Amino acid sequence: MVKKCIVCNDEAEFKIKNTSDYYCKDCAEENFADVSMLIKVEEEAQKLKEYLKQKISDIKSDEEELDSMVKYTENNNDKQDDTTGKD
Repeated sequence: MVKKCIVCNDEAEFKIKNTSDYYCKDCAEENFADVSMLIKVEEEAQKLKEYLKQKISDIKSDEEELDSMVKYTENNNDKQDDTTGKD
């Protein structure tokens, strides 16, 4: 989702940390003495992507661990049925 400048409604390049105030390059330079104090929107998006990738990886890992536990339980139940002589 493209963020818009709160001043001119152009595509934003910067934001103020911990706010939803976004600025295009021109408005940022016009309103702030030092734009290096602002967060680049693209950097923020990359951080979010990395966070989501890590969460997805954690979920997949948890799912694989759960699958192996289910298979282990199923295998143990099959062995117990074999020792009783029942079908």
